[in-house]
Amino acid sequence: MSPPTLQQLRYLVAIADAGTFAAAAEVEFVSQPALSAQIKELERKLGATLLERSSRGAMLTRQGTAVVDRARSILRDVDDLVRAAQVDGSSLQGPVELAVIPTLAPYVLPQVVRTLTDHHREAQLHIREVQTAPMLTAIRRGEVDLGLLALPIADAALETGVIGEDPFHLAVSEHHPLATGKGSVRLDVLRDERVILLQEGHCLRDQVLDACHLVVSEPSEIQATSMAALAQMVAAGLGVTLLPRCAEHVEAGPGRGVVTRRFAGKAPVRTVGLVWRKSSPHAGLFREFAQLLAEAQVLGGADT
Repeated sequence: MSPPTLQQLRYLVAIADAGTFAAAAEVEFVSQPALSAQIKELERKLGATLLERSSRGAMLTRQGTAVVDRARSILRDVDDLVRAAQVDGSSLQGPVELAVIPTLAPYVLPQVVRTLTDHHREAQLHIREVQTAPMLTAIRRGEVDLGLLALPIADAALETGVIGEDPFHLAVSEHHPLATGKGSVRLDVLRDERVILLQEGHCLRDQVLDACHLVVSEPSEIQATSMAALAQMVAAGLGVTLLPRCAEHVEAGPGRGVVTRRFAGKAPVRTVGLVWRKSSPHAGLFREFAQLLAEAQVLGGADT
C-alpha cells in the first residue's frame, strides 16, 4: 500500500485548523469534493477514521488527533528541508514569520525590524502579536520562525538567544506622593499600595508578581488588558504598577500623567530574547541576529 502523500497530510491539517471541509478547501485553494476525496483516500491508506463528519463541520477522532500531530511535525520538517536547500548561509531570504509578545511589540519592534532589514534586505518579514504560550506552540508547529519574548523558557526543541535585560520601574500617577521624590525608592513601598496588573495570560503579570511577592500579599482586583490600559489606570490614580523600562518612552513622562521611579538596590528585571526551533535551517542566522540586537542595545543600556 502506498504511503500518504504530503498533500493529503496538508489537507488533514487544514481541516483540523479550519474546522470544516469548506473552510479548509478555501485555504488550500482546492474544491471541496477534491479535498474530501483526498481525505477519504488518506483514511483508506491508514485504515482509520480520522474525522467525525456532521452538518456543523468536522471533528478529529482520537486517531485523527494523533495523525495530525505527526503530520504537523512531518510537514514542518519538509518545509525546513526545502528552506535549508535554498539558504545561502549568509542572509535571511524570503518569508520570515516573527511573533512578538504584546508587552514588547509597541516598544522595541521598530528597532528590531530596522536591525533585521538592515542586515537581511531580502527577508520578507511577517509580524504577529501573540502571548507566550500560543507563540511557542506556533514555533514548534513551524507556523512561526522566530519569537521575541521574555525568558526563560523550558523546551528541549527550542533554542534561545538573550538580547538584554529590561528593568522594572515603579509607575505612579503624577499626583501620587511618590511622583515628586528624587532618587530611587525601595521595593517595599509597594506594601502600602494598590498594585494593578495585566490580565491572566500575560507573562508580564507573572513577572511582576514574582518581583513583588515578598511585599505585596494581594494585588488589586483591577486588571488591565494591555500596557496602554495599565498606564492609563495608573494615570487616573487607580493604583500603581511596575512598568518595564522599554515602555516608558510611550506610556510615561510629561503629558501622560504617569511618573516612574527606579528601585534601589538590585531592581527587578525581565530578561528578553529571541526563540526559534533548534532544527530551523536559519538557526545560525538567528543566533547572529540575537547578538546584533544585544549589541544594538534595543532595550537600552545600563539602568543608571
